[in-house]
Amino acid sequence: MAATDQNEFEWLILPADLASVCRFQEFVVQGAQTACLREEKVWKLELALREALVNVIRYAFSEAEQGSIHVGYRAERPGLFCVVIRDTGRAFDPLSQSAPELHADVRLRRIGGMGILFIRHLADEVVYERADGINHLTLRFLPG
Repeated sequence: MAATDQNEFEWLILPADLASVCRFQEFVVQGAQTACLREEKVWKLELALREALVNVIRYAFSEAEQGSIHVGYRAERPGLFCVVIRDTGRAFDPLSQSAPELHADVRLRRIGGMGILFIRHLADEVVYERADGINHLTLRFLPG
């Protein structure tokens, strides 16, 4: 279900299921192309969005929960594109986690952390907020 809110975001709400990832990506990529986001930024957006969505789907909800994810986008100004991912799953601030030790022996590294490192590398700005029981992950892609 796609909708526009008062902040001029276009929204798509789908079940928190791996089958939804491609539909979310198509929805956001179409918006990014309409907003004339550079092709290099579009593929970075696609990868970051996929990584973030898969993490929400795998970890935010218990197997017994039938959660949903809200994905919205808007062009904030020419060349600046913003994507917001919202869910009501477990509170988790991925930005508060320590960075993985990239130079440590792979066998000794703790599991996790590579996904958010990847997202931070792809997006120009990443912001997390938990408000009113909702996780908000914002990804911004700047011009240039």
